Amino acid sequence: MPPLWKLDGRFAVVTGAASGIGRSLMFELVRRGVHVAAVDVNRAALDATVREAQAIDDAIGVSGHVCDVADRDAVRRLQHDVAAAHETDVLHLLFNNAGGIGGMSFVTASEREWERTFAVSWEGTYNCTRELLPMLMAADQGAVVNIASVNALWASLGSRTPHSAYSSAKFAVRGFTESLIVDFQRNAPHLSAVLVLPGHVRTAMPAPPRTWRRALGAPFTDYEPVSSTSAAEAILRALDHGEWRVIIGDDAAAVDERVRADPWSAYD
Repeated sequence: MPPLWKLDGRFAVVTGAASGIGRSLMFELVRRGVHVAAVDVNRAALDATVREAQAIDDAIGVSGHVCDVADRDAVRRLQHDVAAAHETDVLHLLFNNAGGIGGMSFVTASEREWERTFAVSWEGTYNCTRELLPMLMAADQGAVVNIASVNALWASLGSRTPHSAYSSAKFAVRGFTESLIVDFQRNAPHLSAVLVLPGHVRTAMPAPPRTWRRALGAPFTDYEPVSSTSAAEAILRALDHGEWRVIIGDDAAAVDERVRADPWSAYD
């Protein structure tokens, strides 16, 4: 994909913005002069994060929007809200970052828990991209950045440790993003799609179990995850350089290499 122009003065929407990678992305975007609409379901955390972002540079527009991205009607209202808050019908960057853990087993987890996890982690990405697409189409150049996971490469947390709903959702995000690359090339050549595949990042998400580390081998016994700030910086570097596939962390790189080299034994 072509590298993006300088970000100064552009407009971005970030979901899951109140914590983790989303929060760090928001701060890094503001530092680069990007106006940001921050989206999250946690009002208190979102309000605090927005205030902190506004303090970085009061000349940059930062708005907060409480929204459940799994709710299509709520996302439809969100589109109107962000357009009104920033007085624009143009969006340059959409960061689909919102996600949630749960529904570990398709067999033993409750149907409600499984479907809720899948809805947030996949349907949230679809809903936001679908409803905000008209604003992206109105831009001179733009990108949809989808935060998937190492579990879009490997649907497991180690030997006999399922990660069913989240992995299924992130595999869907991966396929959707790669399909958008081709779709945009033909039907919206001013847009790019970026797939982000983080390993374990220090966020509010739970740490992987010991089975996950054992599955990756001895070098990862004492592996320290990257910070959310480092992850955000890597994502923005990819935009600068025109990279569509972003692997974050040595653990994600190891999984990617292992699954590609021998997919038949990935779940042994």
